[in-house]
Parts: sequence; C-alpha cells; structure tokens
Amino acid sequence: MTSGPLREILTKHRPNHDHMSCTVCGFVYTPDLPLCPPVADALRELSTDTLRPQAPSLGHYTTGRLRALAREHTGEGRCRRCGFVYSGQVRLCPTSRRIAAELETRGQAPVTQPHAGQGLCSGKGSGWTVTGTTTAAWKRAMAACSVCPLLTQCETQLEDRLAAGVKVREQIMAGRLFTVTGREIEAPGVDAFAVARGRTKKNKKKKTPATISAPAATPARQLAHFENGAA
Repeated sequence: MTSGPLREILTKHRPNHDHMSCTVCGFVYTPDLPLCPPVADALRELSTDTLRPQAPSLGHYTTGRLRALAREHTGEGRCRRCGFVYSGQVRLCPTSRRIAAELETRGQAPVTQPHAGQGLCSGKGSGWTVTGTTTAAWKRAMAACSVCPLLTQCETQLEDRLAAGVKVREQIMAGRLFTVTGREIEAPGVDAFAVARGRTKKNKKKKTPATISAPAATPARQLAHFENGAA
C-alpha cells in the first residue's frame, strides 16, 4: 500500500471526544493497545524505509523558528500538523521530538528523557559528538550523562569496549570525553583541550612560514599533549 492511502487511514481513524475509542471502527483503547488495528498497521508501514521520507535537517533553522514549529506540532490525541497519533507512551510526534533534541543540543531547552528505558542521549547523537571547539556543548552532554538513569549500564558497556581494545573516538560516553585518537580527556582538562584543538584547526587552515618554522611549542604539539597523554 502506498503512503497516500495509509495517511488517509490515519486521518479518518480518530479518537472520539473522550479518547476512549476510534470514531470509525469503534475499537476501544486500552493502556496496552492505545491505537486501533488499522492505525497501528498504517503507522508500522509508514515507518519502513521504503515509505519514510528522509527527514530534513533542522540545523539551519533559527531557534525562534524551531520554537514556532514546536508549537505547531501539538494537539489532542494526534498532532494537528503531521497527524501523528499519540499513545499512552508517546505524547510527542517525531518532528516535535527532533525539534526538542535540536534545542537541547543548542542549550536552549533542558535535556529530557525521550522514553522510559532510554538514555538522555537517545536520538540526540550530535549533542554527544565532540566537534568544533565549544566546550559548553561538551559539558552539557557530560552533565546530562551524570544524571542519566542508564548511566551505570552505559559505564559497564564502555568499560567492556575499552577492555576489548575498541577505541571510542570524538564522542562523549558515560560522561567521559574521548578525542579523535581515543584519548580520554578528564573533566578539568576540557577547556585546555578545546583551546589547543582550536589553535590547531586554525593552524591547518592557514599555514605560514612562521608557523611552519615555529619552535617546539606549536599548537599541534599542544594538542598532541592531550591526544598522547604526555606529561
């Protein structure tokens, strides 16, 4: 079935005024079955890779525009903008969840748990990736890890990976920051690491004879101090 008829099912099969049953098929909702069978089947098919369109990036939207979009993607029983049907466990449509994750990454919204049983980083990978030289984003992710309900589980998984010789690169995991080489940067050294990282990036963008012939204390050497763990 194509996406057109599937979306038509979602449009027609709406909850009644008290949200207890479907207005079309009369299915009575329960905590375990919060959607009628036609809607559940339609959502399942729409979620497949063959029918689901590639979600556009939200990175180029301004914070104000994202907040305006978030207000549009609300409603009772279903999202009035995209038609997503809420359930007992999911009270936000996919677009609303993506907007929240983007705002959290920018530090414009508190870090929230997507669903029970999921970590605070779930669906927000960009916020836990070590990119650029902005320490605020790294520290925010590390702080979120410290209060995550799955921290102990994540710590165990991380230790198992490290013990097996697996490198964690340019990522924050279990509240610990790892560089491109897999070197861990302790929390007190994050600011100094960002400074060295920024200087090295600038040096790579614009090389001059002065920087090429500079003495030992070059930005690259300073970053190597963190990457290699030199004293």
